[in-house]
Amino acid sequence: MAAIIIHASGKAHLPGCQHITPADIRPPRYGWVLAPSPGAWRRLAPSSPLRATQGNIERAAVSRCESCDATQ
Repeated sequence: MAAIIIHASGKAHLPGCQHITPADIRPPRYGWVLAPSPGAWRRLAPSSPLRATQGNIERAAVSRCESCDATQ
């Protein structure tokens, strides 16, 4: 997995998601994790948030985009 993109709502998206416009993926609205650890996508939950390491590093994902999840 190349990256996980984190929206202000706490929802995680994958590159190419139809719900987000690539030009909009920049701080402060989004944060992201490049080259996340294996299994990071599946572990996403309120009890296991993923904090952004780039962009807006205040962002933390607690749920997965259903469309993106269907591709995994």
